[in-house]
Amino acid sequence: MRHGKILWLGLMAILVMACRAGAAEMRYEAEDVIVNREALIPDKAAPDKWTVWSTDVNAHIWSGRVVVRAPAVQADRERPEDGAPPLLIRLPIPEAGVYTISLGGSQRPLALSLDGGKTWRRFTQGTIARMVDLPAGHFECWFDDRYAAEEPSQRGSAYLDYFLVNRLEHIRNNMSNPDFEAGEPGQTPLGWSWWHREQQKGECVITTEAHSGRGALRIKTPEGRDWALSNVYSAAVQPGEYYLLTGWGKTVAGTKPTVSVVGKKNGQVANWAVGRCNVWGKDWRQCRRQVCIPDDIDEVYVRVVGSGACEALIDDLALTRIDGPAPMPAPPPPVEGFAKTRVIEPMGRGVVAQVVSDGVYVSWRLLRDDPAEIAFDVFRRQDGQERKLNAAPIRQTCDFLDQAPAGETAVYIVRPAGGVTAAVGEAQAWPAPDAMAQPYQRFVLSNPESRAQKIGVGDLNGDGVYDYVVKHPIENVDPWSVVWYKSPDTYKLEAFLGDGTRLWTRDLGWSIERGMWYSPYIVYDFNGDGKAEVAVKMGEGDPRDEDGRVTSGPEWLVILDGMTGEDIARAPWPSREPFENYNLSCRNLLIVAYLDGRTPCVVALRGTYGVQLAEAWQLKDGKLERLWSYDNEAFPGCWGQGAHTNYALDVDGDGRDEIVLGSVVLDDNGVPLWTTGKGHPDGVFVGDLQPWRPGLEVAYVMETRQKTGGLCMADAATGELLWELGVPTSHVDGKGTCANLDPRYPGSELAGADMRILEPGTNKRGLHNAWLFTAAGELLYEGRDMPYRFGTWTAYWDADLQKELCRGKMLDPDGGEVGGQYQGSLLLVADVLGDWREEIFTTVKGEFRIYSTPLPAMDRRVCLMQEHNYRLRISSNAMGYGTEALLPYDPEAESPNLNLTFQGQDTTPSLQVVAVASRRQAIKGRVVLTGEAGVRFEPVSFEVDLPAGERLVQRVALELPDGYRGLVRAQFEVGDGVVLHGQVPVLGQKKALTEGIFVEAESFVGQVGGAVQVRDDKPGTRGKSISHWDAAGHRLTWEVKIPEAGRYQLQMRYCNPDGAQRTLVVAGRKCGTMTLPGTGGFGQTNQEWDHVSPTGKDGKPLVFELAAGTHTIVMENVDGKGCNLDYLVLTKEK
Repeated sequence: MRHGKILWLGLMAILVMACRAGAAEMRYEAEDVIVNREALIPDKAAPDKWTVWSTDVNAHIWSGRVVVRAPAVQADRERPEDGAPPLLIRLPIPEAGVYTISLGGSQRPLALSLDGGKTWRRFTQGTIARMVDLPAGHFECWFDDRYAAEEPSQRGSAYLDYFLVNRLEHIRNNMSNPDFEAGEPGQTPLGWSWWHREQQKGECVITTEAHSGRGALRIKTPEGRDWALSNVYSAAVQPGEYYLLTGWGKTVAGTKPTVSVVGKKNGQVANWAVGRCNVWGKDWRQCRRQVCIPDDIDEVYVRVVGSGACEALIDDLALTRIDGPAPMPAPPPPVEGFAKTRVIEPMGRGVVAQVVSDGVYVSWRLLRDDPAEIAFDVFRRQDGQERKLNAAPIRQTCDFLDQAPAGETAVYIVRPAGGVTAAVGEAQAWPAPDAMAQPYQRFVLSNPESRAQKIGVGDLNGDGVYDYVVKHPIENVDPWSVVWYKSPDTYKLEAFLGDGTRLWTRDLGWSIERGMWYSPYIVYDFNGDGKAEVAVKMGEGDPRDEDGRVTSGPEWLVILDGMTGEDIARAPWPSREPFENYNLSCRNLLIVAYLDGRTPCVVALRGTYGVQLAEAWQLKDGKLERLWSYDNEAFPGCWGQGAHTNYALDVDGDGRDEIVLGSVVLDDNGVPLWTTGKGHPDGVFVGDLQPWRPGLEVAYVMETRQKTGGLCMADAATGELLWELGVPTSHVDGKGTCANLDPRYPGSELAGADMRILEPGTNKRGLHNAWLFTAAGELLYEGRDMPYRFGTWTAYWDADLQKELCRGKMLDPDGGEVGGQYQGSLLLVADVLGDWREEIFTTVKGEFRIYSTPLPAMDRRVCLMQEHNYRLRISSNAMGYGTEALLPYDPEAESPNLNLTFQGQDTTPSLQVVAVASRRQAIKGRVVLTGEAGVRFEPVSFEVDLPAGERLVQRVALELPDGYRGLVRAQFEVGDGVVLHGQVPVLGQKKALTEGIFVEAESFVGQVGGAVQVRDDKPGTRGKSISHWDAAGHRLTWEVKIPEAGRYQLQMRYCNPDGAQRTLVVAGRKCGTMTLPGTGGFGQTNQEWDHVSPTGKDGKPLVFELAAGTHTIVMENVDGKGCNLDYLVLTKEK
């Protein structure tokens, strides 16, 4: 105790002199102000002692490179004597006055007592005592290691780093020393506290280069992480009060600081940014922000924050109480564009034909202008001769199966029946590439090594056939400093006609970094001439900095001629100047919106997480004409509400498009219509999600930390929340999933997963929890193994009115395969060909592809691309996060539905049959099930009698032969001559093989370029399996002992979501690259495992001549796609 007394007296003497010199903030290292030092132990952990830790490898993050660490706490302790003893902290108070006392340390909780240990409260770093009147002497408080973090994954040791004792002086405008007049040039300003995540970096001092008076604040920081200058004064506030935050500043160099209002509740920070405004510009500029105090805040203080290298001046800050919200400026008038009538793109019949196992399947569009009772005939032209194929006009669907095709050169023609005048279309059948693969249309890129990243859809030549503009390569640079890297090459835009003809290639140049946030583009008919143009962000020359970033130079919104790629017009892109830093300034998007209900306008957008700028233009007489500009700093509650994708659609029914920027919606004149104020969503979905309600709904997957509402749904016209997730979330990640997936419930389900940063300053994140909700907000599933938690593409693919999951193979949610598959990375889902169901765009090396459903239809509806909301969403998918286009109506609410789902992949097989009556009409009839020989049903048929809007869920037991693979069909007569047909593949258990020479996947003898994980948690495997084989160049080697020479075939049991490619070498024989088709997942169910054999060019399995002895099998990941492996097996030919 003698040592502590001498130390404390020494501190008092120093502080008295400091106070006389005018210092208002006193900083104490925690290890210097502990009275009961017998509770301490140096540099080693003990369960009953506090550690004075000076040997941390990350000591640079602690003040003075030393910190006091508590024992790890995994559960709350009931008594003070449990764990380490409570610490008595004694802080010198040199002179009487009003003080604020605070602690710097970790975010983990401690117990705090201010009455000698009689009462305790939970406490993390921040204010210990606010505005307390203290006599000269000392201030005492007690800390105990009593509480564990609420989140189990965050539990561990708490830290005491340093204490700040701030004497409150020069109080004006709800701040201490807000104009920096108190203090001397070159000194830290009185009333302010400096913090940098990397200790000892940067400075904040008074300068005479003031906006007014004799002093201002100069902040100068080097490259590094985040920093903050906090005012020591906290003002008491009431929820609902309004304040005006003002200040003057200018940025000399580097990143731009932000002036923020921090909200606290019961002395703890509850909101780091109740309000904020940016400091930017080379000259003095005033920032102003109106602040409304939220419900959970009882005091606020002001701080200046930033990150990285910065030099800025700030002066004359004020936080002033105002009577209410400030009057908004008069809104601009409604847009009146050039179009006199609505611009509508031409649309042909869109016939598509493809070879299937039992013939040629033909499909075509139903168009908006077709007569209601239109029927169709299908013809086949071969060698100049036409033959009608259908016996009766086709009216219920828009498809036909030619079961006796004539040859590869045959052309299929679709004509209106009965002499009706309407569009005619024709197509030649896509051939089947091999026995295992589905047909597709192929478009060859100019670079055989490149893959497409994004695709824009539009009719470039006005012939009623969709054409495509793609951007490649697929690789993506993100502006965030943690993952950013120097662009190795440039993006190319390439235009293709619908028949595959490549029209032009345009290099975007070095002024556009090679990442999707730098390079938005959109394809649409902007001038109303019936031909689509290309709007794209472009720059000039090579303005890269030494490190490869583009932070200067002109930026343009450029309109290109769709047929030539040449410039038509250009206008300035929204400025990068108002943004805090490089990362935030590099978030760019484009959108097309009918702002007057008639004219397709183009809107250029910049910013997501903070500032957001938008500028609307119309292409009139060959020039871009500005319509309005939006700056979210002018509108309360709109800061930081942007998303990674945008929607344009009429949410309020006035005939004009609004723009969904994220958690804020702009009216057609560029003024906010509403905002939830929840911050930045990772995923946004807009459509008729709750078909029982009038109008549209918007579903959110919220990246911004939420107390509640990390997943939520709101009214699209007003922003009123309809329901929300009721637990706190940290970062609900990815775009999430929102679609009508589950036939048991009306409307669209919403799924998302909460992620937590595992290592600060990195992008390493771990799954915390995941949820799946019905459209009404009923929780269907919760847990870390929820299957489509981060976002799964969905598509209308089979006959029913629910969507299917796109996972290489097309799957029913919580069910099995429906038929159809694709290869490559998925780019887009859109109804561009055939009937109303959607096509899938993918890319592989050197090309992109279009896959269309080969499954027979149940009914028909107008081409989805003629639904305005759907069409504009497809246009926006050429940039940002790709998101399924949703409809302004729910097909199931408008038409009767029959849904078949095969279930029981790992249990007793069964069939779920769901019949649904539309909201318009009751249905009554009988469902009859049929199958191939050996398949038994119980029941085989059942009656359906449903009022309008109701549904029936029927479980049907199945008996299947071992290894069976075939179709089950259903027929449902619903009246008026309408018969609904459905089908679904059913599969017997996919059993592991039992004969052959087995090589277990986990028995590899060598690996290079990665590290797989051995798993014992995958159902249906032959023991263990391997996962995390997901890095390109990751090579595995196995050894196999062959007992006798012979001819052997190789099979492997594997699973992956959407296909993977591996090179194969067997006993030194190079077998090239083999494709392992998608099986639907990474082995969550037995059905997600399948067998594959390497094949030759003839499609037949390869045969290996192997001598007796030990041989090697080597496989290498070549596409960076994950693939799990159960075993390899060699079978000798008999």
